[in-house]
Amino acid sequence: MTRLHARFKVGSTVALGIPVLLLGLVILPGRFDKAVAADPGERIVRSVCVQCHRLEGKPAPRRTKKAPDLIRAGNKYQRDWLAGWLQNPEFKHYPVGYDYKPDRKKRHLFLPADQAKAVVAFLATRKDPRIKEGVMKPGTPEQLDRGQKLYNEHGCQNCHFTPAKTAKGYVGGTSSTSFIKINERLNADWVYRFNQNPNDFEPDSGAYIPKPALPDEDIYAITAYMMTLN
Repeated sequence: MTRLHARFKVGSTVALGIPVLLLGLVILPGRFDKAVAADPGERIVRSVCVQCHRLEGKPAPRRTKKAPDLIRAGNKYQRDWLAGWLQNPEFKHYPVGYDYKPDRKKRHLFLPADQAKAVVAFLATRKDPRIKEGVMKPGTPEQLDRGQKLYNEHGCQNCHFTPAKTAKGYVGGTSSTSFIKINERLNADWVYRFNQNPNDFEPDSGAYIPKPALPDEDIYAITAYMMTLN
């Protein structure tokens, strides 16, 4: 969701530049009819969240966007986690801001519980048929050992915060999304399909993926290991 400067409760009347929150809606040119016709969750998403997030469209590089896509949010996020995070968005997905944009480090808006649940219910409908559900299972000990070895060999921690027994509780770089609490936050099937070919969803995001690509059993093992990170 969008990282606006200040907290606000949808339903108040607040000036945020051009958009105005009025009776639970952000009145934007060309969007009023959609907002009025939508269910509560869709109304909030289409009137507020789309100011930064894309809800439709073709895959696009991070550098061209303000914030992560919500196009396939139903595949990506665990519903309970997302509902809780929207009410208290302290966790930073991108430690230095989305695609190194410092203004994206500012606090994300928060929603009261009823509105957060409505938004999550709507976003749960946004799915991509390429992402098959039920594919990923908890890894076997052998898969987890293999996955951890590959994760370290290919330097995944160079770009991603990775939980570790250190004073901070993690190690790693800041050039991409944090993997702290990934097993609470993201759905394993989404992570697996993204790992198979990141460019299917965010072109240029797979710049550091091994070439030639790893065999699928290795990608599965890495994903299984990633889903143990908390």
